[in-house]
Amino acid sequence: MTRQHRVVRNALAMVIAGFALGGPASAACSGSAADLKAAEAAAFTDADRDGDGKLTAEEFATFHDRLRQKLEALRFARLDANGDGALTQDELDAGRPAGPPPFGPPF
Repeated sequence: MTRQHRVVRNALAMVIAGFALGGPASAACSGSAADLKAAEAAAFTDADRDGDGKLTAEEFATFHDRLRQKLEALRFARLDANGDGALTQDELDAGRPAGPPPFGPPF
């Protein structure tokens, strides 16, 4: 993989992480980079069906869906403040980033 491909891949992962975690990509950067890296590694492993350590075009097509699912699971776990496996409106409201739409509450 060329340096340019790695840069694009990492930038895309941060954008996806930002939206999945409920805010702009910069919020994901200041959150848990370790969580993002772990989710990306797990999504890569899941997408690499033949286990050769590389993604074919077909495998790559599933990578971002798997990454999104893992990041959404992380976000759900963070929002579920009482750990009961369900989200209340209060938990959703508490996890909403501040600021104007589309990232924060409406005016």
